[in-house]
Amino acid sequence: MSPSSGPLSHLLQNQSLVRFSSGTTELEQVAYSNTVVTPWIGPRLEVHKFCNTAEAALGQTLTYLIEIENSGNCSAMVHVLDSLSSETSLLPNSVLLNGTPLPGVSPESGIPGQEVVPGTTLRIHFQVIIVGLPPILKLVNQAKVRYDFVTPEGRTVEGEEKSNVVEVSLISSSLSLVLNADRVQTFVGDILTYNLLVSNPGFWIGDNAWVTIPLPKGIEFLPGSVIVNEIFVPETTPDSGIAIGDVLPGQSVPIQFRVQVMGGSMAESITTQAVLEYTSGDKLEVVYSNAATLQIIQPQISIVKSVNPSIAAPGDTVQYQITVHNEGSFAVDAIVTDFLPPGLRYVEGSLGWNGVKRGGTNLVKGINLGTLTARSTVNIQFDVILLEQKQEEDVSQVFELMNQARLIYTFRLPDSRSVQRIISSNTAVILLKYPIISVHVEVQPDLIERGGNVTFYVHVTNTGSWSARVQLADVLPSGAKWIGKAEVSEQAVISGFSSPRYLHVGELEPGAERGITYVAQISTAEQLGIQQGSVTAMYTYEWNGQRHSGTSISNVYTIIVEDGDE
Repeated sequence: MSPSSGPLSHLLQNQSLVRFSSGTTELEQVAYSNTVVTPWIGPRLEVHKFCNTAEAALGQTLTYLIEIENSGNCSAMVHVLDSLSSETSLLPNSVLLNGTPLPGVSPESGIPGQEVVPGTTLRIHFQVIIVGLPPILKLVNQAKVRYDFVTPEGRTVEGEEKSNVVEVSLISSSLSLVLNADRVQTFVGDILTYNLLVSNPGFWIGDNAWVTIPLPKGIEFLPGSVIVNEIFVPETTPDSGIAIGDVLPGQSVPIQFRVQVMGGSMAESITTQAVLEYTSGDKLEVVYSNAATLQIIQPQISIVKSVNPSIAAPGDTVQYQITVHNEGSFAVDAIVTDFLPPGLRYVEGSLGWNGVKRGGTNLVKGINLGTLTARSTVNIQFDVILLEQKQEEDVSQVFELMNQARLIYTFRLPDSRSVQRIISSNTAVILLKYPIISVHVEVQPDLIERGGNVTFYVHVTNTGSWSARVQLADVLPSGAKWIGKAEVSEQAVISGFSSPRYLHVGELEPGAERGITYVAQISTAEQLGIQQGSVTAMYTYEWNGQRHSGTSISNVYTIIVEDGDE
């Protein structure tokens, strides 16, 4: 109920009358009934629309205001619709409701329902940019309000009100500028084509037109891709400016260029706007295009790898854990691969994720995790055994085993394109703790007569990362006689009255070296000729309460024994 004018009374009064004449007199008489008073209940809505200017040019921004006043005695739920002209484009996120922003809301699709209580006024602001000129050079606009309210009896009553008509006169001397991309949804690495159309819908020439498109952070221009009027202009770039020349009335100039969406810190959207400069008469004119916005589709997927324990010795079993987390709102199909470095052996049957063992799965071929829904997590665990390291002189020893997992995931864009990404986890490091014992022996002299003496010089080193207790075996050639004493550098003299079975070197820290010197006599006839041998280092060490042992064999020494009677 919305009376058009005058003060509104909340009471409806009604009275009947009867006109009659009797036979005794020809005069007409009137008889009145009693007065019936009916209370009136309902909203009284008045819709007014305003624009900040009555005259505008192409590329100018207009601010509209819609006021909805309820002078009735009942609240109403109102729904505002405003069909914008095709020559205007709504500025994103410009809609305000009583001064509060309404992100993503458009008056064309409707302002969310709002309650207007009696005695209050609802105010809606929004902004549009003029992107074209209609033939009548006038923008005509009217808002429509649909409302409903509930009567005391519980009935729902609907109604509709329209605002006044708002007209904005347009100046036709401006050139128009429209910018768009060939795709709205995109991804990092995608290549897009921007299309720019410069038009002259007026009656005057636009002289020396020049378009500049400052590219925002996140997109990079592809050199040589600018096309003006279907002619390649390879030396031109959008941010330095594209020369168009004179634009005649009724003429349109299409411009194309290509960009690539770059990685790094990316926002969810990228907005680009072009600027057109030209002269009209002696006046410099500046026109801004509509804002072309790209929606960046970038799933937030992470992969983290850890190992426990991170310090171990050969023969130990350690557990790797890989955590894959989908932090975003897009589902992806994911496969995890993990190539173990030399020195590790996978423990068959140990692989599982989210607490469920997955027998027969191959780490190298990949673990198919299926679809990772939004904000989901997968925890993968498997065990490996640290293999014994080969202690050879020509093999460099490894004290760190480094490993990364790789995640291959695929997601689908809203425009049905599929995109595949590959990311790697952090590096999981196992620090190896074990000794590397090496032995080198020299003999002097290496040519003797039977019954002569030979001095052995034995050098023992620990180039590993853990201490070990070392003793030497096979210290004499077969049949040789121990006649001297063994002396260990940095240690007391070791005495012996008979050939020892072992020489105890003691504890060798990482990087430690020990020298041992002793003398042997070769006197039996069986030892004539060439005598060869090597010294064996036997060592033990403890790690995590377990005892480990190993051996290392020296180089081969040679002694030539001659018969002194010859």
